[in-house]
Amino acid sequence: MKIIVNERELKEYFDGLARLLELRTAMSEAPNQQDGSTMLNELRQTIREELASIEYESQRDAGTYSLNKLKQVFEPYTGKPVELLTPAGTVEGTITKVGSDYLVVREQGGTSVMAPLEQLIAFHLTGKQVDK
Repeated sequence: MKIIVNERELKEYFDGLARLLELRTAMSEAPNQQDGSTMLNELRQTIREELASIEYESQRDAGTYSLNKLKQVFEPYTGKPVELLTPAGTVEGTITKVGSDYLVVREQGGTSVMAPLEQLIAFHLTGKQVDK
């Protein structure tokens, strides 16, 4: 089951819960005060971990969405000659396959090169372009 939560509201909820625990700890007797502060510190750590997890999930989901959009952009160019610029260099050839997060380009010598979509810096079509 997946629950979608507004991050701001979730943070306010946990902040309020922490304030309640602080108040309860302050009102408790002195011998139990150390146990309360230990529990409060553990709760704060748990809250920090949960918020970090939520932030990571949202970033990962945004990355997946971006890669899906790039896949949709490149699919119509399957079979077309292109030039790709990557951090490792330039790849020139024909797009033979568009995967979920990569392109396969067959170079003129017959070598197939797999280029991750997230590593593409630029691309352009090469060869003769005919307007229809």
